[in-house]
Amino acid sequence: MTKAIGTLIAALLTVLLYAVITALPIMLLWNYCLVPAIPSIKLITFWQAFGVKILFGLLFHVSQKTETKK
Repeated sequence: MTKAIGTLIAALLTVLLYAVITALPIMLLWNYCLVPAIPSIKLITFWQAFGVKILFGLLFHVSQKTETKK
C-alpha cells in the first residue's frame, strides 16, 4: 500500500513538473513579449498558458507513426 501511494505521489509530481516546464515559457513569452507589442491584449495566468499549450498541441500535433511495408 505504501509503494502505491509513493508511486501516485511521484506521478502527480511528474505531471506538475511537466505543467510548469511547458506552460511557464508560454506565459512569460505572452506576458513579456506580446503584451508590450500589442496594447489591446491582456496578461494571462499560468493555467491559461497551460490551456494554450494543450490547445496548440491538439491543433498542431504531428504524428510520428511509421508503417513498414512487407
